[in-house]
Amino acid sequence: MSDILIQAKPSMLRNSPISGTIFGILTLGLVPFIWRGGQVLTIYENGDISYQKGIASRENIELQASEIRSVKVQQSLFARMMNAGNVEIYTTGDTPEISIAGLSNPNHIRETLKSLQNA
Repeated sequence: MSDILIQAKPSMLRNSPISGTIFGILTLGLVPFIWRGGQVLTIYENGDISYQKGIASRENIELQASEIRSVKVQQSLFARMMNAGNVEIYTTGDTPEISIAGLSNPNHIRETLKSLQNA
């Protein structure tokens, strides 16, 4: 594999700070971070994309930027203010191959994937 361009992990507090804080206080702050902590999206310079999720059981998805059909970014008004959002990566079919919520700077991730697609 080549050099890493982006490695993104979702942040529950950035994605939904009010509910994340309330939920974190109610559960002593452990569960939300462990629940989201098992997701990692890694984008490499050569166009390889790796997505891992899970803590106890692990799921790995790897694909090439040339296989990507579209990238969808969803942001609520509050998420836009916090520069967070959900990213869905589609290859074939109607369901996303990779769907990850609560990433910071999701538009930068989309633009990076688009530039790797065209390279």
